[in-house]
Amino acid sequence: MKTTTFIVRICFICLILVAVAFIALKATVWKGQPDSHFKELKKDIRSYKPIGNSAYKREQKIAGVTKPYSRIGRRDYEAVPVEITRVVKRDIEIFLVNNCTLEPEKQVDILAKTSGIVKDILVEEGDYVESEKILAKLDDEEILLELKEAKVRKENAEMVYKRSLETFKDNIISEEEVEDKKLQFDTALVELERKHLEYKYTAIESPIEGVIVDRSIEKGDNVKKDQMVFKVADFDPLLARIYVPERDLNKIEEGQTARIISEFLPEVEFKGKVKMISPVVDPESGTVKVTIEIAGLMRGVLRPGIFVSVYTIVGQHQDALVIPKKALILEAEADEVFVIGDFIIINVDAVEIGKLNIGDSVVCKQEKTADVDYTIYGKIVDISRSLDGKMPTAITIETTDVVDMRTNEMFDTVSFYNGKNILVLQIKDIAFGVETKAFKTRVTLGFREGNNVEVLNGLKEGDRVITVGQNDVGHGANVIIVSEEKEKEIEETAKVKKT
Repeated sequence: MKTTTFIVRICFICLILVAVAFIALKATVWKGQPDSHFKELKKDIRSYKPIGNSAYKREQKIAGVTKPYSRIGRRDYEAVPVEITRVVKRDIEIFLVNNCTLEPEKQVDILAKTSGIVKDILVEEGDYVESEKILAKLDDEEILLELKEAKVRKENAEMVYKRSLETFKDNIISEEEVEDKKLQFDTALVELERKHLEYKYTAIESPIEGVIVDRSIEKGDNVKKDQMVFKVADFDPLLARIYVPERDLNKIEEGQTARIISEFLPEVEFKGKVKMISPVVDPESGTVKVTIEIAGLMRGVLRPGIFVSVYTIVGQHQDALVIPKKALILEAEADEVFVIGDFIIINVDAVEIGKLNIGDSVVCKQEKTADVDYTIYGKIVDISRSLDGKMPTAITIETTDVVDMRTNEMFDTVSFYNGKNILVLQIKDIAFGVETKAFKTRVTLGFREGNNVEVLNGLKEGDRVITVGQNDVGHGANVIIVSEEKEKEIEETAKVKKT
């Protein structure tokens, strides 16, 4: 009885251990699942079956496309779903990024030059005014009376002074008395000029051309002398004052172009240029003040106080080859991408394969396809010989032409030419298939701009590179394109309306 109980306990413990092991495997090894983005697509992935020695006459139609078996002994496999984009040509820049608020180059506080009651206000905040434009008027009745009184005193002093000159000639008065009368005349003249100015100052004028940004008086207010009544700013040009780290100072020069983008107008790009570079480094922050001038603005589009991002361009390449940064293979030792292409696959009898070499030119013809002859040109990029040397050999042909819907599943003739353009083999009535393959390609990179990078070597314009799914792809693997990123989407960051 004790033995039976012991055995039951041992079995129970074993079951517990198996359950724990299963849970551990579930949480680690079996955890990875295919991306949900591609899960549904893999339901329709195509498999490849051998077509044997009679491949010249026979073909396998999968989803309307012929797919011949290209490697003897190869197991069925699935094409990897990927997203791609094309290599495009456009300008690319490198820049320093800073944030700041815009300032007007000119901003003036207008002060009352005389005291008085506000009689009329002729402008409002936001109005554009010319230089010497009258903005407001003070009550001038009292000033006019004082002006008339000063004028009378001046005329009287002038008359007394002239008389003193005549009497001095007759030796009736002394020279000192004449000088005193002249002083009284000069004082009256100065007082008259002062009253003229006070009368003029009752009309408050703008000293500069610009926009009224602040009005601090109301009609009927009693304005004191030197009281601020208006604030006027010139919105063209505006200034962006940025602070550049000392290590980047050698990249900045006067006259360099800058791009200015505001959050409230993200689709519009404004042009600026470096106007001034401070000659000193701030010892506390280790930065240098750089002033960017933004001129020729549409009135009212950008305003002082707006928070903007400033991209100071320190390098530019025109007509550069550009790809998204996400196309790069992350774990590669060098900078590499997967380039995809369409390839024609045909099977050639083993006895004929000795005549062919990688790089040979190929001409594939279909006669009277859609009432026209159809010819595809290409070259051999792969020859997959069977292990025993007896079964048909798969030939992979890279085409310079697009295999479109005019083609069917058979070529009437396939001709192979060597490097001397001599015909070495011609096959008639041969089945073919089209495969989309990915090949790892090393590239040399240049400028990096946001999410895009410049390619100096390794690619050409129009090449298709994988941007999503490259982690599941091997060199020479078959892929299926599920979407293609358009050039407009590639330039999303540089895609701004310029003004």
